Amino acid sequence: MRYYDTHAHYNDEKFNGIVDETLNECMSVGVKYINNIGYNIESSKLAIELSNKYKECYAVIGIHPSDVGKCSVDEVEDLYKNLNNGKIVAIGEIGLDYYWVKDNKEEQKKLFIEQIELANKLKLPIVVHSRDASLDTYLTLKEHPAKYGTLLHCFSPTEDLVRLVIDNNYMVAFGGNITYNRAKSFQRYMDMIPASQIVIETDAPYLPPVPLRGTVNTSKNLPIILEKLSEYKHMDVEELSKIVYRNSLEFFNIKE
Repeated sequence: MRYYDTHAHYNDEKFNGIVDETLNECMSVGVKYINNIGYNIESSKLAIELSNKYKECYAVIGIHPSDVGKCSVDEVEDLYKNLNNGKIVAIGEIGLDYYWVKDNKEEQKKLFIEQIELANKLKLPIVVHSRDASLDTYLTLKEHPAKYGTLLHCFSPTEDLVRLVIDNNYMVAFGGNITYNRAKSFQRYMDMIPASQIVIETDAPYLPPVPLRGTVNTSKNLPIILEKLSEYKHMDVEELSKIVYRNSLEFFNIKE
């Protein structure tokens, strides 16, 4: 089976000095492509550098809601214009996060909207982070649609978001979080979302799947995530692997 890790952070300091070794381990289990995701200007720049160095790596650039006020959308656009190597495949991770900070919601929404507009200008899809903000994420995406595709990262389904996903043919990414006990409540939503709208991810080095909690997560754990996803979807794992792999290539416009 072949795998595409649509969301990882090998630009994280946890991988300093071990990227070569780690990626070799990932490729050994069938990982073909990896998106390294930016969350501010420096990490976005590192994502591009990784895509220059490794043929299997692509870059996603943007400003995470936690970095609101620390850098500007103009800087993201400058990165694209000055460092574009043909392997920047999306704007992200962008969105809303009310888990840690709730008193800057309007600033977060403004930054989110500006980056959606940038993605539309550059004709790129967006990768969305939403934590404890599902209604505002729903309303923002509904009022400010991304013209070239929307992928909801680390998808935690709610009625609002699932309706938005299905009605607008958005993509959703499931990762190690679906192996956690609390994910049992996802079953009804998993049944509702077609396999044609699903991809997989790791969010490496974060969110390692069960039974690897407490370890550094890497793309080599994608088979564990896919196996669990196949249980939720009541599908043959090999059939599902082909679908989510093809979905990933098509969404990020990767030509094999």
